[in-house]
Amino acid sequence: MSIRSLDDMKRPSPSVQRLIELKICQPSDIKQAEAEAEKLSTPDFSAKLRRAEKLVGAIGDSNRMKILLLLSKREMCVCELESALGLPQPTVSHHLGLLEQADLLRRSKKGRFVFYEVQNSPVLDLLKSLMS
Repeated sequence: MSIRSLDDMKRPSPSVQRLIELKICQPSDIKQAEAEAEKLSTPDFSAKLRRAEKLVGAIGDSNRMKILLLLSKREMCVCELESALGLPQPTVSHHLGLLEQADLLRRSKKGRFVFYEVQNSPVLDLLKSLMS
C-alpha cells in the first residue's frame, strides 16, 4: 500500500488531523482503517454482525442466562423453569422464545408439555466461562 498524503484522502476530522500533525498517526494508518471499515460494511459481513447482535441480545438478560445455564444441565419443561426461577409462566415463555429465535434452544413436545434443550453453541461456552 502506498503512503497517501492528506490531499489524496477524504478530509479527516479535526481531531484526526491533529493526530496526523502531531505525528501520532500517519495518513496511511487512517486510509488502512477506512479500508478495514469498508470491509466490515459488506452485505455478507453485515449479515454476520446481525447474527452476532441477535445472539448477544439473546443472552443480554440475567434470566435468559440462568435459563441457558439450567438447560445446559438437562432438558426441562417450561413449568420446571418457572418453578426453578420463581418467574411467571408468560415471562419464562417470553425468554424461551427469544432464546429459541436466536437458535440457542431446541424445543420438543411430549404430550401437552413443551421441553427445551440447549443447542450446541459457542455462546453457551462463552457464558459458562464468564460465570467461572
